[in-house]
Amino acid sequence: METASTRRSGPRELPIVGGHLALDFANTVDDPLGPQRHDHAATYDDLLRWSTKVRMISESQAGRLRRLARRRPDEAFQALESAHELRDVLNELFGHIAESGPGVTQTAKHWTRLRPFVTDAMAAATLAGPDPDDRDGHHTSGPRPGSPPLRWAWPRPDDLAVVVHPIAAAAADLLVGDQLRRVSRCARCPWLFLDTSKNHSRRWCDMNDCGKAQKIERYVARRAAARRGGADH
Repeated sequence: METASTRRSGPRELPIVGGHLALDFANTVDDPLGPQRHDHAATYDDLLRWSTKVRMISESQAGRLRRLARRRPDEAFQALESAHELRDVLNELFGHIAESGPGVTQTAKHWTRLRPFVTDAMAAATLAGPDPDDRDGHHTSGPRPGSPPLRWAWPRPDDLAVVVHPIAAAAADLLVGDQLRRVSRCARCPWLFLDTSKNHSRRWCDMNDCGKAQKIERYVARRAAARRGGADH
């Protein structure tokens, strides 16, 4: 996340720090509560750029979808609206889990909002072999040993919602997986991430971003308090 004192001529490159596809998409609004707020998925074209950045779709597939979106703008707008609604659902659902834990009753209430996205995703899905670029919501350089032999895929070349379906499916997998207990929220900003630290002690979305900013703010506050204390004597 970006500090209020940061100066830049345009939006920065969005950090990918969530550790899971669904959480990374939830974090696509940079500095959401600050003066440098920027939505990295504000348009369908933005959504395609983010999707290629996280290797959810290929550059060639993004090109085809971009051309298709120009011919079918209403459908592209519907896909974008669906993506924005899904993002709100993910922040609400996994934000609640990060703050209160995965209680069955409350989580089930949030699930009712996620379920239509998952239903649409699975209705459009097919089975495919291992994807070398994406395993269990993580973006890697190749399949890990012991990776599942099959995965969900969305092969329809004319489906503009292909940028929404994998995110919804990944969110459903996370909701019933072992990693759910590791969903955390940054101590400084609203971003979500998987805390994979040994003692579940990670506090920030990114140590070099929010972690560094937090330390600087504390240092400035201590210096100011010391100056005030010295002036009192």
